[in-house]
Amino acid sequence: METGDAVPILLLGGGHAHVEVIRRLGELGLGTQITLVSPSRHAPYSGMLPGYVSGQYSFDDFHIDLEKLCTRYGVTFIATSATAIDPNTRRVSLADGMLLDYSILSIDIGSTPALPPGVSGGISVKPIASFTLRLEALDARAAEKTRRLRLAVVGQGVAGVEMAFALQRRLGRDRVDILLAGRAHDVVTERSRLARWILRRELNAAGIMNYPNFEVTSFEAGELVARDGRKLFVDDVVWTTSSGAPTWLGKTGLTLDAGGFIRVDHFLRSISHPEIFAAGDVASLPDPRPKAGVFAVRQGPVLAENIRRCLSGETLQPFRPQRRWLALISLANGRAIADKWALAGSGRWVARWKNWNDTRFVKRYRGR
Repeated sequence: METGDAVPILLLGGGHAHVEVIRRLGELGLGTQITLVSPSRHAPYSGMLPGYVSGQYSFDDFHIDLEKLCTRYGVTFIATSATAIDPNTRRVSLADGMLLDYSILSIDIGSTPALPPGVSGGISVKPIASFTLRLEALDARAAEKTRRLRLAVVGQGVAGVEMAFALQRRLGRDRVDILLAGRAHDVVTERSRLARWILRRELNAAGIMNYPNFEVTSFEAGELVARDGRKLFVDDVVWTTSSGAPTWLGKTGLTLDAGGFIRVDHFLRSISHPEIFAAGDVASLPDPRPKAGVFAVRQGPVLAENIRRCLSGETLQPFRPQRRWLALISLANGRAIADKWALAGSGRWVARWKNWNDTRFVKRYRGR
């Protein structure tokens, strides 16, 4: 099935950058020129996921209803996913068999879990949009257990430590043993020394065992095995490890980086196809940054402006990512840690700040 005339602006994925594109261009009256393709009507805000897991937020609290957002601004919403892009003909193939031609294409489809080679099984946090279903399966498994559940969280970055605290809160400290493991020598190595000290103290107080320098090579029959031969015997594993790129991008002809992500210039534009933009996890920036939601959020306004400028033939605006960015790390106990510029602090005031910041983002895309 073909649409006939080309779609002026085609957005693939309902990520943090694209919801801002819809809002900004919609307020300029350009919504009728936009088509959004997303496999799910509900787009989660990654910053609130630990709060959802711990029971602080409901499903509706941390999701943006893409269909309602699109309707508000006259944007066409198609609930499916892309399977292929032909940049030579400017055509996208969709999972439902539809073919869409485009004038400008923007890609914000997130990332996939990057598990160790040859390893399968366990529960991946990404893609976040479907994690709520996998979490329900974990709830059911925990409910069936007649003894304490032993659960390993693999990944010692911010996502891993937040998930460890949140899962303990959700499942109950008296019913679950949480083990945190990762190949790094310490937790959140990308953050300040003081933040790491606070987190080690909090993990110890919560009874969450940390296993650094634990590079996973296999997980089978309840055995999580490290390269150095150490073993952890667990009932299940939750993977919060690094992000991988959707494999079908490798067949698009777009220039990709070594990890399979779309290489973009300082304007968030594909370095090989200037009519294509990319943002969020799927974009490989000239000045690399972690695959974190904070950058996708900040890319949104620049992406919207550059799409508008493309339509009018104006000079594009560069995206300048922060070199130092604030991290608000949830402890799932009514407290959180704030870390920036080698300064860190913790307390309930940080948790209130984080809640205000996160809920403000989601409310921005809901009806008034």
